[in-house]
Amino acid sequence: MILSTGRALQTVVRVCCRHPAPTVTLALGLAALGVAITVSRLTFEASSLHLLPPGQSYVTRYREYSKDFGELDELIVAVRGRTVDESKAYAARLVHELRTGPIRFHHLAYRLTPQHFEGRALLYLSTGELGAIREQIFDHEDFIASFAAAPGLVPLLDAVNQQMARAFLSHFLDLGLQDGSTSGDLRFLETVLKGIRERVDRSAPYRSPWGTLLSVADADGDAGYFLSDDKSLLFILADPVGGSGSFTNDRAAIEEIRRRIARLHAEFPGVQAGVTGGPALSNDEMSTAFDDSKLAAGLAFALTLGLLLLAFRRLGQPLVMLAVLAVSLAWSLALITLTVGHLTVFSVMFISIVIGIGIDYGIYVLTRYDEERALGRGLTEALDITAARTGPGILLGALTAAGTFFALALTDFHGVQELGFVGGTALLLAFVAMLTVFPALLVLMDRRRSAGRPPGVQRTVRLEPARVLLIESLARHPTAILVGAGVLTAFSLWTAPSVGFDYNLLNLQARGAESVIWEQRILGTEGRSSFSALSTATSLSELRRKQDAFERLSSVSGVDSALSWIPGEQPARLKIIRDFAPLVAPIRVGRSPALDLDHLIVALGTLERRFELAVAEAGADHRGSDVQQVRSQIAELCETLQRGDRARLEPALSFYERQVSRDFVEKLHFLQRNIRPRPVTPDDVPQELRRKFVSENGRFLLQIHPKVNIWEREGAVRFVDELRSVDPDVTGTPVIAYESIRRMEKAYRQGTLYAFVLVGVLSAVMIRRIRETALALAPLVLGTLWAVGLMHLVGLKFNLANVWGVPLIIGASAEYGLNVVTRFVEARTYGGPPFARSTVMAVALNGLTTISGFGSLLVAHHEGIWSLGLLLTIGSGTSLIASLAVLPVLIRLFYQSPRATADDRILSA
Repeated sequence: MILSTGRALQTVVRVCCRHPAPTVTLALGLAALGVAITVSRLTFEASSLHLLPPGQSYVTRYREYSKDFGELDELIVAVRGRTVDESKAYAARLVHELRTGPIRFHHLAYRLTPQHFEGRALLYLSTGELGAIREQIFDHEDFIASFAAAPGLVPLLDAVNQQMARAFLSHFLDLGLQDGSTSGDLRFLETVLKGIRERVDRSAPYRSPWGTLLSVADADGDAGYFLSDDKSLLFILADPVGGSGSFTNDRAAIEEIRRRIARLHAEFPGVQAGVTGGPALSNDEMSTAFDDSKLAAGLAFALTLGLLLLAFRRLGQPLVMLAVLAVSLAWSLALITLTVGHLTVFSVMFISIVIGIGIDYGIYVLTRYDEERALGRGLTEALDITAARTGPGILLGALTAAGTFFALALTDFHGVQELGFVGGTALLLAFVAMLTVFPALLVLMDRRRSAGRPPGVQRTVRLEPARVLLIESLARHPTAILVGAGVLTAFSLWTAPSVGFDYNLLNLQARGAESVIWEQRILGTEGRSSFSALSTATSLSELRRKQDAFERLSSVSGVDSALSWIPGEQPARLKIIRDFAPLVAPIRVGRSPALDLDHLIVALGTLERRFELAVAEAGADHRGSDVQQVRSQIAELCETLQRGDRARLEPALSFYERQVSRDFVEKLHFLQRNIRPRPVTPDDVPQELRRKFVSENGRFLLQIHPKVNIWEREGAVRFVDELRSVDPDVTGTPVIAYESIRRMEKAYRQGTLYAFVLVGVLSAVMIRRIRETALALAPLVLGTLWAVGLMHLVGLKFNLANVWGVPLIIGASAEYGLNVVTRFVEARTYGGPPFARSTVMAVALNGLTTISGFGSLLVAHHEGIWSLGLLLTIGSGTSLIASLAVLPVLIRLFYQSPRATADDRILSA
């Protein structure tokens, strides 16, 4: 097989070398065309949804929901001010700035305006709350009507006096204030007395006393705002026109929002704000990966060039070799553009990987070519021998590396399938370029260079003798080598099970990424992610049933749906409202009388005497402490007013009287505006929310928020499993993340198995000798195992980005042992040293260039890519050591024949 493969490769190289100029011209033309195609058509896919198999039901449903309800994962601007009011002011200003900016938004909101609930606010209270309001109005009908007729402090105290008189006649106080109405009267009076006292003593914030009697109208000033549970964060939801999920569109919107946030910093120095949410996380991840790929590719080229210059000690041919690799990358990008059409966060780093591996094929060609030229062979003959004898090893290395990538296409994870196709295609094209374009360029260069030069004085590698001597020295101490390998293998087997797995996708992002920081802050504030699972219902009854079932789950913190704006039990609520509406509707507010301090003191004195009687009636052993406390407050206040400066007291108390009156009027009018509500239907949901929760065909959306941390595997599994117990068809980002984890775990195991089987089969087919095949694979097995063991020492965990390092280590490192063994087989067939210096040099140099290509990923800010680079670097290093230290010892151990011994004597040839 090796001989026939060598002859085929020899024919290809001969054709290219006979026509070098057309070969190079065609290659450059295709490269130029490839660059044009790539620049004009290649895109970047940031959506994690694309990485999953498109035929899966949860993916299909997610896409259907996106069509019915618009963008499901919006951009989220989280705002943290020193106070809630500061956050509100900032949000209002930022939204105004964005609405007047160049980016258009479908949806841009941080609150629901009060107009959304106008006339129907009471329907959003529970039947229990409405029942309590009804009882309050029934119990205090006269009090409310009398105060409304003359809203002032003196009429207020007179009305309280009458209310208390009726309560005393009913002996409520004798019973220890068991009646809630009377207790409410006391709390109301205490609040009024405290307000008068504070206004007399000093200026203090107003506290409404009407909450105890008209609690429904004690409106929450934060109602309708999108606030976290502890109100430390205020959220702005943004959906840019053009559809979120587009990398370009999202990036423009995110950059615009961040620019506006930066501009507002001077005006709001105490406010922090940042963009997060699914589109922002995906966009930041893709942007970081793209920037990292450019930096890593440049570094990989520079490191590879440095190694080539150090090894070959000349500039021309190493530069030409890198140029040929660049040409092959242009071909690859064009083919990827025409077939796949985009790069993802997985495949965007393929260039650095291909530089590290693809340059190997050129190195094998150049080192063997140098060796043959140094032996005095001519230009054509040297290239023929290189193609015939070294070519099969190069082809085998290319097939194993590319095949490992292509094996990933057999997994059921779409993102990994694309990575496999992209990487495998690029490596095959790199091999083609190095066996066609590179020999043609060598012919063009060396024709001029060799004119008049004796054939035996070609420059050869000067760093090799020392390296080969080192290998020989190691090979002469087999016991020490094998014991050391055994100890390292045992250590790796012992520590491998302790290498952990980090399932948190946030830990793969770049450290310091704004979207990650704010997502973690939301997690820390609310204990939940900004993402939600999704379900649907076809009717209001089904919607209520599902929402109730989801809300009962222990892993669910809340459910948003149209029911948040469509109250339940509306007939019962409407009946309660109709019960008290006739009492509230006819009340009219009269003019407030001017404050008379003397009349106020008299009213307080009358009230004090009423409480003295109550204390006496309660007795020393009865629970009358609350009444006694109120009586003491009234007495102290009377004394203060009698002794105080009237010129200061009257304006202060008049102001407090106006506050109490205005507060009462606002609450009364609020009730009157909402006592004739119409039933709320889905058509009444605010338009910007209807688009999100009610589709045009009448389907209802539920957004289920997790109480657990869905970024951790345990939280994600628990959340999704519980949701599926209610609705097996649930989908959404948490479900997608859960399925991603599950499928990626399965895919990387499949990829590792496929890679090893593929390398083994290709090696066996090419070598066709069981013992030699086993020897060729031994360094691969040892190196991979050692790499996993060393992960324990450096504290590196597997994650959902670097698990692909294991099959890639297998594919990239297979060539080391394969080339050593194929050169050994060639030596036994044609004669010569079993470990020729050119092969050793090529394997060592290829190992270093591969390590450089992988090591360039260590400059990545993306934590997942960085960890992948570290694992690949470790794996390539351990496999290289196993190939150059352990494999020669194993070969000597299994081939102690006279011929092998004789061959060993001519290692320096």
